[in-house]
Amino acid sequence: MTEIQWVGGSEADRSAVLAQHDAYLQANAKLDWDHLESVFSPEKWAEYFNLNGFIYKGREHWIRLWKYYITQHSTGYWQPFDMTGFISGDLATVWAQRKTFWNWTGADQRYNTERQNDEVYETRSTMIFHREDGDWKIVHVHFSNSKEGGERPGGI
Repeated sequence: MTEIQWVGGSEADRSAVLAQHDAYLQANAKLDWDHLESVFSPEKWAEYFNLNGFIYKGREHWIRLWKYYITQHSTGYWQPFDMTGFISGDLATVWAQRKTFWNWTGADQRYNTERQNDEVYETRSTMIFHREDGDWKIVHVHFSNSKEGGERPGGI
């Protein structure tokens, strides 16, 4: 299992949150929306921010995205690293860097990126979990591209 630095939470909660985190990554690797239903919250107020820059309101909206993407690109397991987790009560957050391959195969070039066919594609993720009926469900994700190389603003 991936190493993670934890703040707060019981060992049982830590294990359950990390298992749901991995369950999302497994589903995402295959764009398996049936499996996603056991990971993402069914709450209509849940929102998910994707790498494409758009907001998806609720699990069903995200599933529609995956049904499109499965015909447009291939990817793999987004291997997390530099992971940190925080648990307090019924809320948990896990943030990490991730890497995978990604290949746009679709004809619609509007959604192609300069990262097409990269062997390694690094991103960042923040995932918010909420305990619902005793299970941890993802209620928010925020994925963003990692900045590689170059100088930070102000050299900071």
